[in-house]
Amino acid sequence: MDWRKVIGDAVRDHGGLATRRQLLERVPRQVLDSYVGRRHLIRVFPRVYRLRDGGEDDVTTLRAALLHAGPAAALSHTTALAVWGLRELDRPLHLTVDQSVKRAGAPGLLVHRRLRFDPASTQCVQRRGLLVTALPRTVIDSWPLLPLPERRPLALDLSNRGLVTAKNLSEALAERPNVAGRRGLRQAIDLIADGCRSELEAHGVLNVFRHRSLPPSVGQYQVQLPTHRIRLDRAWPEVKLAVELDGAQHHTAPSDRRKDLARDRELAALGWIVLRFTYADVLRDPEGVRATVLEVYRARLEQLRVG
Repeated sequence: MDWRKVIGDAVRDHGGLATRRQLLERVPRQVLDSYVGRRHLIRVFPRVYRLRDGGEDDVTTLRAALLHAGPAAALSHTTALAVWGLRELDRPLHLTVDQSVKRAGAPGLLVHRRLRFDPASTQCVQRRGLLVTALPRTVIDSWPLLPLPERRPLALDLSNRGLVTAKNLSEALAERPNVAGRRGLRQAIDLIADGCRSELEAHGVLNVFRHRSLPPSVGQYQVQLPTHRIRLDRAWPEVKLAVELDGAQHHTAPSDRRKDLARDRELAALGWIVLRFTYADVLRDPEGVRATVLEVYRARLEQLRVG
């Protein structure tokens, strides 16, 4: 019997990876152990093998991790972030299973057990042919594993791209109420709900526009112009006062400036006053920005009272 061919066919029939159980369906135990011992078969994770000349890339390694953990597992945490294309794949790999599953981890592989985890539910999705946790849950799981400077910017960027919402992040957090870093996570979700779309905008909200000296404002407030609907970075609708924050990468080209001015004129025709600040203003002179906004707010309030 040409066992090398039998083993090669078995591995190839299962997409380049085979479990010990799958191989034992075709090969005697002694033969299998011999081929593993001579490294004709390479163990990727316990009970999961590939051919020596089969090569190993990231997707193969991730598939092997899922095979090791069994059908009730999904890639999760920062590993799922990598599968979602949001960061580089690093080690150790992370998997999540239900609390009832007794599958152990392995070198380079962490297995997390969660109460009422169901890979067949909406908690998980297929991504690049791999079962991974849904993105809101992935963000919550990954939060304490990410470097502190990466956490909130990631959540804000995903929200800005329409990939997560404050609502589905809150729902995912409710399933993991004891996640480390919960206070910062709740604040990030609150900022998303308030309309923040970038870290600089979040900084402006926390250090300028939520300051006790200013009346409450609304983030991403919608206004209907004659031809289309727009969103204002911050607004005080009761006095028709808006603040627009001009980032370093936007609003600097002449064409952008013309669009901004045209938009401001349309808002003025509807009775709005628009104050524009750069993020440098917000970062370097928050007190000056607050003072300007408050001065204009009070003037508008007085105008409306007299009117």
